[in-house]
Amino acid sequence: MENEVLNLLRKGRTMVLSTYGESPWSAKVFYALEGGLVFLVEKGSLTLRNIQKNDNTVFTIDFDTPDVFVQGTGRVTIMGEPKDFHTERGTLLYKVPEDTLFVKSGHVLLAKLSPDNIRFSDFRAQPKKTDVKFKPEEFIERKTFRYWRALRPWSFQQSVTSLIFGALLAFQVSFSYPINLYLLVLSVIALVMVHGAFNAYSDYFDFTLKTDKPEGMGSAGARVLIDRLIPTNRFLSFTTGILVIGLALGIYLVVLRPQILPYVIIGAVAGLLYGLPKFGWKRIALGDLAVFLAFGPGIFLGSLVLQGGQVGIPQLLISFSLGMIIVAILHGNNWRDINDDKEAGIKTVALYLGDKGSLIYYVTLIWVSYPLFVVSVVLEPRLFPILGALLTIPWAIRLTKIARNSKNMKRNLLDMLTAGFTSLHIYFSVVFLTAFLAIVYYFPSFHLP
Repeated sequence: MENEVLNLLRKGRTMVLSTYGESPWSAKVFYALEGGLVFLVEKGSLTLRNIQKNDNTVFTIDFDTPDVFVQGTGRVTIMGEPKDFHTERGTLLYKVPEDTLFVKSGHVLLAKLSPDNIRFSDFRAQPKKTDVKFKPEEFIERKTFRYWRALRPWSFQQSVTSLIFGALLAFQVSFSYPINLYLLVLSVIALVMVHGAFNAYSDYFDFTLKTDKPEGMGSAGARVLIDRLIPTNRFLSFTTGILVIGLALGIYLVVLRPQILPYVIIGAVAGLLYGLPKFGWKRIALGDLAVFLAFGPGIFLGSLVLQGGQVGIPQLLISFSLGMIIVAILHGNNWRDINDDKEAGIKTVALYLGDKGSLIYYVTLIWVSYPLFVVSVVLEPRLFPILGALLTIPWAIRLTKIARNSKNMKRNLLDMLTAGFTSLHIYFSVVFLTAFLAIVYYFPSFHLP
């Protein structure tokens, strides 16, 4: 029972906190587990004044369902400014990136609720209520292995699916040979290692140049340095080792398939130049170009050629489309961080375009991807399964509405929302393409368009 409750607490993100100092009051807050339930409280708020007069509180966590919830009582300690508590702040912001907006404002304090009574109510079958107890050290989030986290693994979904997309497309056009799984697996491993190393190097340079900030959302990367999870020298050694292994695998693939060399060079050079200190492309408004080249022509076309495919105008258009929707993720980040980047002396396309120009640029990156896919299919009808990406149009409409509304708080999360859209865009293409290839494989008499 205790394990089930603890897993639910880790899964949950919000709780209702009831306080009784000056007057009864309830507030809904984000929380994370770190020796208790860590959360933010607004300076000068009634919640804070109540806690300062009476630290006894009641809390409820309902997990967005009425039949399972946790209730309890406990005492709240006001810890202080978030910048002074690396571990607690880091755990909270890693679990709840939205709280970055409040930390960044400087109008909040970090607080910790230490429960003394917890009751678990479960009405999913036979109604039952169970009292459970935990030691403070048991209140911890499920920790991602910090060295794996340092590579920012959540960013791999775009690069790996682009690579798989390229491999499938090579087979879709020719049907003359099976996909080489050995080359596919090796290329995925090499890509993950090199991509992860470039992510880590970018975080390292941002941290050492002090462009990273404790309250940063996108700029703080994986947060392993800013939250002191890995010593800087060990982080650099680990990153360099990963990069060397990844590049070695890449060189081996070039030996096996020399024709992929131009695409390997495009991806490697764009990645290396992106995060360099002082003259890195991300610092001189060329970051968008680097990402476009690496994720579009570099990864997608490189995988296509690795599997024996030929590059023509339709394949180029698809690579441009993929590059654009992935650049949209970066632009969402840079658009939000215009003021921070300006203060740090970092030049971005968003900084030069300003707010109105950034809106037009963002919407263009999102929507032009569709006609590029359509034109590629018109030129090469065999590619028609990739039009499964058109199913993501409702997501594109939603993102456009958010981008146009400067008062919508979700616009500050546009990079994360766009990453989800981009993943779906590629996933739908890959799924429809895979399904079609399976039909052709099991039903050879099926006529191609």
